Amino acid sequence: MNYLPINIKLKNKTVWVFGAGEVATRKISALIKVKARIHCFAKDFNDAISTWEAAGKLSTHQMDLEDIDISNLGKKPQLMVSATGNPIVSKQAYEFAEQHNILLNTVDEPDLCNYLTPAIVDRSPLLIAISTEGSSPVLARLLKQKIEKLLPFGLQKIVKQAKSLRPLIKKKIKQSQARRAFWEQYFDHDNQLILDETQFEENSTQAVNQLIRHNQTTKGKVYLVGAGPGNPELLTIKALQVMQKADVVLHDQLIPQPIIDLIRKDAQMIDVGKSAGNHKTKQANINQLLVEWANKGLRVCRLKGGDPFVFGRGGEEIQTLNEHGIDFEIVPGITAAIGCAAYSGIPLTHRDHAQSVTFLTGHCQSSQDTIDWQFYAKDKQTLVVYMGLIKSPVLQERLITHGKNPEEPIAIIENGTAENQRVVTGQLSHLSELIQEHDVQSPALIVIGEVAQYAEQFNWYNKNEAITKLKLSA
Repeated sequence: MNYLPINIKLKNKTVWVFGAGEVATRKISALIKVKARIHCFAKDFNDAISTWEAAGKLSTHQMDLEDIDISNLGKKPQLMVSATGNPIVSKQAYEFAEQHNILLNTVDEPDLCNYLTPAIVDRSPLLIAISTEGSSPVLARLLKQKIEKLLPFGLQKIVKQAKSLRPLIKKKIKQSQARRAFWEQYFDHDNQLILDETQFEENSTQAVNQLIRHNQTTKGKVYLVGAGPGNPELLTIKALQVMQKADVVLHDQLIPQPIIDLIRKDAQMIDVGKSAGNHKTKQANINQLLVEWANKGLRVCRLKGGDPFVFGRGGEEIQTLNEHGIDFEIVPGITAAIGCAAYSGIPLTHRDHAQSVTFLTGHCQSSQDTIDWQFYAKDKQTLVVYMGLIKSPVLQERLITHGKNPEEPIAIIENGTAENQRVVTGQLSHLSELIQEHDVQSPALIVIGEVAQYAEQFNWYNKNEAITKLKLSA
């Protein structure tokens, strides 16, 4: 982000506009709405500008802009607009603005601007500004048109009434989190209030009183949310909704930054992630944190990679919540096995090669010696191993010892579904060597089975990059 979107109060502030053509007229029209003191400099003025001057809404200054000396125009303004298309005027205006710390917008010249004018959806006091940072004004206007169609003009009444209600709500609902919950429900009551002006008029008083009573006694709630395998586009709609309304987010260490960036900006963020050999936050402590934050009346999002119930220890967490009478909700996510296999072109249950698919974790509470290796070594079965990098030598040795074909195809998927996804393929007998040779890092998933051969044929996501394959002599 190269520009900070801000709203500026220009009432009774001096603004200079250079030019009096069609574009300048549009700019002036917006400035009149905010009651700025407008001075328009041009050689000739169109009918609209002359009409505005006659109505006392602006002042005109007739001059040849080719010979203009901006430094001699009078008291310096708070904001300037250059809409002449004349490079000499534009450059002079920019140098003057930079020298005197004045905001300047030069139409269609982003390099000669220190502020940009967004496309605006006006439902005052609700304003929606759309900016492409000067790269595509046409796209901004098209998006504005789409949003205009979605938002009814009745929103103005609703927003104005919300402003009048604020003192009452602050008095009735003491906790800030409960007030936030009130306003969220107020603007989306029965998913109709914000959209249906008629319903708003008829039911607003009753609805407001009901919401006040509800939020005076609001209890906390925990949401166990699956963030998917790492690609933000694979988040579910429900997951995104929870992330954007949560007061507190306890997140795994490996949740990627693009997903973290989608969380509500003022939410309390707590990193409770664990990685192999580094359990900086014990599971018992995570359980306790969920209870403590929920007991404060907050909405708590426990954000997990993949799915909460697939090696995510979600079952242990809801058991604790149940014991403490904490309300909770499960928001499933695309588990890593499904997402990473799909983005690597691996059909986990190809009918010619796999009669079943089994998820296995590379580290678990039970000893490796208690695992039924003979079961996992069966033919015509796909194994998907989570967190298996460190234990790969044991995995490789035990499967082969119990009858798995040493030449069984494998695929190691690093950063699955992300832009930097990497797929290393080979055979089971070389599993640990492949991981070491290619310095495969977590997060990574191991797929073992005949279906892994398709990573080389069907890998659509990395189709422009060669899949790494280490050729080792048998």
